[in-house]
Amino acid sequence: MVSTRSISDTPEGPLVSTTWLEANLDNPRVRVLDVRGRHPSSSLPHAKYAEFLEAHVPGAAFVDWEHDFVACDDPVPVQVASPRAFARRAGTLGVGDDDLVVTYDDYYGIFAARVAWAFRLYGAESRVLDGGWTTWREEGRPVSAQLTQPVPTRFEARLRPRLRRTLPEVEQALEGGAMLVDARPRHVFIGEPGTPNTGHIPGARCLPYQELVDGATGLWAAPAAVARLARDAGIDCDRPPGELIATCGSGVSATVALLALERIGVHCDGVYDGSFNEWNADPARALAFGAAG
Repeated sequence: MVSTRSISDTPEGPLVSTTWLEANLDNPRVRVLDVRGRHPSSSLPHAKYAEFLEAHVPGAAFVDWEHDFVACDDPVPVQVASPRAFARRAGTLGVGDDDLVVTYDDYYGIFAARVAWAFRLYGAESRVLDGGWTTWREEGRPVSAQLTQPVPTRFEARLRPRLRRTLPEVEQALEGGAMLVDARPRHVFIGEPGTPNTGHIPGARCLPYQELVDGATGLWAAPAAVARLARDAGIDCDRPPGELIATCGSGVSATVALLALERIGVHCDGVYDGSFNEWNADPARALAFGAAG
């Protein structure tokens, strides 16, 4: 018999545990999305659909992080889909207006966090599975190779515009004293002049996604560790900046920084979706190098 219990026991914050998810797998209001993928630098398929077919969390639907919920015709890579396109895809995956979306992946949480953020952007409630696929398997949680055909439903996109920032909005925010937090790896952030795709937007602070999530287990860093990393990056957790915007290379791993900061009570106003890919496309825009913001 399908459970009809509410999901009022959903933990606060952006994450849910493997224990919580297993206990709620039969809840019809919990929609699980498998967002496993590979970094764009990989020569293998970037979406792990073959792995999904072999085994996944029971009842999960697969999301291709490079194409689902993405504006594929946008010249800037992997920009979030329009409200209409997003709602249409969410509905085909069986996500309704009152559902709780739980996402998971197996690569530092960056794809799961991105899709969870996108659902937030369009008004839904979402969580990321702490530990992702790796910890789920290691703990012996249930898995399935059976494909569950989602029941199409209606999803209404209710835009929360401040969660996604455009280039003009970021430039205006910087003029007003906003701070950027950059989730790319440290060596990319530091960079050196003449090395392609390195350096950072002037004034940005470095908070790498690889230090916020354990790549071996998929578990997110403890709040105390995140607070220390934030302080080291020059973010005062007791008196955070009036406006803090997350960025990265393409707006994907930035969502990890946003959610990690949320766990320690530091509000991040949104994600610069174009991120460094868009900023660096114009040679007239300034770049900074080195460890300091």
